[in-house]
Amino acid sequence: MITIEIFLLLAAAIIAAGWWIYLRFIKPFHQIKQDLENLSAGQFRLPPVDLESSTYQSTASHIRQIAERLRQLDEETVEGGVSLRGILSGMKEGIVIAERNKKITLANESLQAFFPAAKSPVGRSPLEVFRRHEIEQAVSATLEDAKKRDLSLIFDFPQPGGAVLQKHFDIHISPMVRQPDDPPQAVLLVFQDVTAIRTLESARREFVANVSHEFRTPLSVISGYVETLQDGATEDAEMTALSLGAINRNVQRLSLLLEDLLTISSMEGKGRRLNFSRLNLRRIAERVIENLDSSGSAKKAIFEINWAQDAIYADADESRIEQVYWNLLTNAIRHGETNKLRIQITSRLAGESVEISIADNGTGIPLEDQAHIFERFYRVHKHRARDAGGTGLGLSIVKNIILAHGGGVSLRSTPGAGATFVIRLPLSQRESVPSK
Repeated sequence: MITIEIFLLLAAAIIAAGWWIYLRFIKPFHQIKQDLENLSAGQFRLPPVDLESSTYQSTASHIRQIAERLRQLDEETVEGGVSLRGILSGMKEGIVIAERNKKITLANESLQAFFPAAKSPVGRSPLEVFRRHEIEQAVSATLEDAKKRDLSLIFDFPQPGGAVLQKHFDIHISPMVRQPDDPPQAVLLVFQDVTAIRTLESARREFVANVSHEFRTPLSVISGYVETLQDGATEDAEMTALSLGAINRNVQRLSLLLEDLLTISSMEGKGRRLNFSRLNLRRIAERVIENLDSSGSAKKAIFEINWAQDAIYADADESRIEQVYWNLLTNAIRHGETNKLRIQITSRLAGESVEISIADNGTGIPLEDQAHIFERFYRVHKHRARDAGGTGLGLSIVKNIILAHGGGVSLRSTPGAGATFVIRLPLSQRESVPSK
C-alpha cells in the first residue's frame, strides 16, 4: 500500500522529471522554432538565449551563425543597392536593363531625362519605350548569341510650335551572364548622347569644305590669268593690264580671307586676348564712317547718328570694336541696293550694358536666312556677295567679338523694309580701367 509520503515523492519526481524534460527539450525546441520563424520573416537579429544545457545547443548555435551571416549579407545587399543606385543616378549615360522576356527592369534617371514620358519604362519592352525596331532586333540578337552590339541612331523629339529637335545617340548593348558559358539572363543598354560631338563634326566638315571652296575660286582665277600671261599675252598691253588687275584683286581677296580666318580663330580659341580700355564708342563709329567716306565705299549712303549721352563709354577692345563697326557698316552698304541708302546708328543705356543699333533702309533679309545670318561663310545672296568682295565671315566675326566682350548681337529684319543689327556691350569689364 502506497503511503502518502511515497505518493508525494513520486509526484515530486514526476514534476521534476517533467520540468527537466521541458527545460531540456520542449523550451529549446520552441525557441528554435521561434528562431526559424523569425529567419523566414527576414528578422535576422535573434534574441540572446541560454541553451548551454540544452540538447539543441549545437543546433541553436548553428541557427545563430546562419542568422548572423544572413544579417551581414542583408546589410551588404542594402549598402550595395544604395551604392548601385547612387552610381546609376550619377551617370550621365542612360542605363537600361532588360530581362529575357524583353521587359525593362531598370532605367536610370539620365535615360528617363533623355526620353521623357508620362509612363515609366520599367515593365515595358524596348520597342514600346524607344519605338525603334533596330534596338528591339539588337536586344533579341544579343539574348540569343551573347555578343555585344553597337548602334548609332538619331531620334526626333517634337518641340513646342511644331519644331523637331534631333538628338544623336550611340547605344552599346551587352549580355549579362552569371558564368562565361551561360546564356544571357538579361541585356544592358547604355545610351550616350553624342549630339554635340556630331554637330561639331558636321560643322568641321562644312568649315573645311567652305574654306576649300573659298580658296579654290580666287586661286583658279589667278592660275588662269598666269597661264594667259605665260602663253604670250604679255605682248598685248591691254590683256596684260587686265590679267595683272585680276590677279591683284584675287590676291587681295585671299589676303582678306586669311585675315578673317585668323580673326575667327583668335576669337573662338581658349587663349583669346582682348585689350580692354575705357572707350568712346561714338567717336570710334565716327572714325570708321570717315574712313569709309575716304575710301569711297560710303558715297551712296547717308549716315544718321543718334547717341545717348549716358551710353557713350564702355570697357572694350578698340581695334575689335572698330572691326565690328566696319563689318556691320560695309555689310549694310554692300547689300543696300538703293540709291537713297540711309543708315541710322543709335545707342541707349540698357541696364548694365550699352545697346547700339545699326539700321538700314535696304531690302532686308529673307526670313529663311535670318536664323543662319551669323554662321561662317553664310551668304544671303551668294553670287552677289562674292562678286562684291565679301568673304562670308564678316557677321560671324562680329558675333564672336561681341561674345568675347561678354555681350550679345541680334538681328531684326522685315523683308523689303531694311535690317537692324543690335549689339550689346557691358559697361564695365573690370573694376579699374584707364580712361581713353
